Amino acid sequence: MTKKSKIDVNGSTVTLPDYNFKKQYNAWRNKLSGISDKKIASTGSPYVKEGGSKRGPYPENLYLQLKEHVRKFLRAGSSNTGNDGLFEVLEEIEELLLKRKYITTDDLEKLELYVDAIAKIKDNEKLNPRNTLFTRPTDWKIAGKSTTDSRAKNKIQILDEKPQKIYGHYRDNFFEDKYGVPEKEKWWSTQLNTANPPLAQAIFGKGDLVKVGLLEILNKAIDELGEKPIGIQLKVQRNADSLALIPSVRKQIFALLKRTDLFSNGKPKLKQMASILSSMEFVVGDKSYGARSASPSRIITFVGNLPEFAGPTEVFSLKPFGPNVMANLIMKVIGRKTYKLKNGNYLDIKGKTEVPKEVKKSWMELLWRD
Repeated sequence: MTKKSKIDVNGSTVTLPDYNFKKQYNAWRNKLSGISDKKIASTGSPYVKEGGSKRGPYPENLYLQLKEHVRKFLRAGSSNTGNDGLFEVLEEIEELLLKRKYITTDDLEKLELYVDAIAKIKDNEKLNPRNTLFTRPTDWKIAGKSTTDSRAKNKIQILDEKPQKIYGHYRDNFFEDKYGVPEKEKWWSTQLNTANPPLAQAIFGKGDLVKVGLLEILNKAIDELGEKPIGIQLKVQRNADSLALIPSVRKQIFALLKRTDLFSNGKPKLKQMASILSSMEFVVGDKSYGARSASPSRIITFVGNLPEFAGPTEVFSLKPFGPNVMANLIMKVIGRKTYKLKNGNYLDIKGKTEVPKEVKKSWMELLWRD
């Protein structure tokens, strides 16, 4: 059974669906947090202080490195420029997706802007981690064991010292030949936009470390937020009579007006009517009664003094309300002060309706009646 959560929003009870994206985002973040800087071969130098001219120690896992991508901890000599701060948006995304009680249409629009910005990384050569630039000699060969460089395993003879550009990651076949550390074949490439290093996997997925990336999760979140319906038990806060413009509410009020058991002569039993109406569930629909009326969802938002939730509201109900609200709803539905009931009486709501006075016939009219 799908688990739903109920929250109070300005007196109304709002039922939120079980969003899958929250679990997916947490799983993605935990996955990245469990991938160490050593596993992605991105540790930096422990001997350089942060902010120095050379690279200092990098954040301890892939998630933290993603957050700091571009803004800080840049590789020395990188062609990328800092201070773009693109991934500062991760904190705002987490605020929206994980910490908010509910998400509004404005929040959803903001999230869509963030997703657009992240998606555009593919087209930005400097920001796209697939294109992080490194250089190596164009050609070389192993010339025995290294005796001069304590870090290197093999001595390398450079056959063509012309710098060759590689993209994505430094763990290429040259690095393997020199240091004896296995290359990461799919992490680097000699062609732009083709490597899939850990940072790119964190964003776009489809890698050996991260299968589902941030972008896919955020797109699913947008779909879920825009499609999964929200339930509302509405607390009337203002101008309740506008609810009578919603066809499903209007239909039920007319049904109440036809019930002879809800009237004493022409006087409606307003408390009983209100109780019946508050026990019902109403379809929101797309159109309201009247050419210039607001949409049903906007009416609900207005009456309850609610924010515009990101998800659609397909059905709603009403919290218990008083006889004055019921009287206003009836008057809005009938649209006039004089209304004849099914029992033959005229509707009699004090201060709101007009009951025609009975005209007594003269003795001559009575005498000559058929």
